[in-house]
Amino acid sequence: MRAVVYDRYGPPESMHMVDAPVPEPEQGQVRLRVRAASVNPYDWHIYRGDPRIARLSFGLRTPGTRGLGADVAGVVDAVGPSVTEFAVGDEVYGSIGAGAVADFAIAATVRLALKPRSLTFEEAAAVPMAALTAYQGLRDAPVKEGASVLVIGASGGVGHFAVQFARALGAGRVVAVCSGRNSAWVAQLGADRVIDYKRESVLDADERFDVVFDTVATTPVRTLRRVMWPDAVYAPAGAVGGSELLGPAGPMFRSVAAGWSISQRVALVRAKESGEDLASVTAMIDAGEARPVVERVYAMEEFAAALTRLEGQHVAGKLVIAVS
Repeated sequence: MRAVVYDRYGPPESMHMVDAPVPEPEQGQVRLRVRAASVNPYDWHIYRGDPRIARLSFGLRTPGTRGLGADVAGVVDAVGPSVTEFAVGDEVYGSIGAGAVADFAIAATVRLALKPRSLTFEEAAAVPMAALTAYQGLRDAPVKEGASVLVIGASGGVGHFAVQFARALGAGRVVAVCSGRNSAWVAQLGADRVIDYKRESVLDADERFDVVFDTVATTPVRTLRRVMWPDAVYAPAGAVGGSELLGPAGPMFRSVAAGWSISQRVALVRAKESGEDLASVTAMIDAGEARPVVERVYAMEEFAAALTRLEGQHVAGKLVIAVS
């Protein structure tokens, strides 16, 4: 089978497509005939070993031999011993950790859910990691009925799901922050107001929010307090920039530290791979309450181009790699 792999930290060009053995599922696993995969910032933090702190988890000198891609959509091709949750032929999707950009992939059943019937495989592959981050973060904040929610970074992979899930979870008003070129489609996702951060500061929004869901963390929470109610929740779900050592973790940890001295609560978003939560996401998608936005679908041979685009950090929605 074809698989995109890498065995050292570096740019996308350091990866290569190989002819690898078809893997066999073990206890609690299934094998998928992959139809599509998507790429996330999570992927580049591993293959570049950036920030440096990531290497404590993936290897100080090298990451070992790893397969590219965490998000996958495909058809169950074989099941491991004692697996009853899925059967051969089931169309599923999930965030499996690594190895999604390949003809076949092994996945733990607890990380999978049945694919939304309303989505193609390419669309479904765009969902898992980004949607779980947005759904779990807003659910746990929590977003209460009638709440006013601000989503910063609303046109990104996580952000565009956050706009939709905020509404689905009962928000009475959703305000989105993104660049002007993406404002029209973000408004169509359900935002009551879209702020173009290049032309207007969110600090001048002239309204306050119960929940601030932030995927970029470029404005300190102490400053954002200007647009938050005293008992509001600040939920940092990602960041851009940061130091070489800590990268995005730096701004997020600073937000947590600041939370000890302000009235607003800081609820750090830590997404968990969960088939159960993904099934809840599936239900919302099939009910028409959310949908993925895919900027572009790449052929498997174009994986390096997809990753280069991803690293530019201005993707509108998600990037998908069609495998077969």
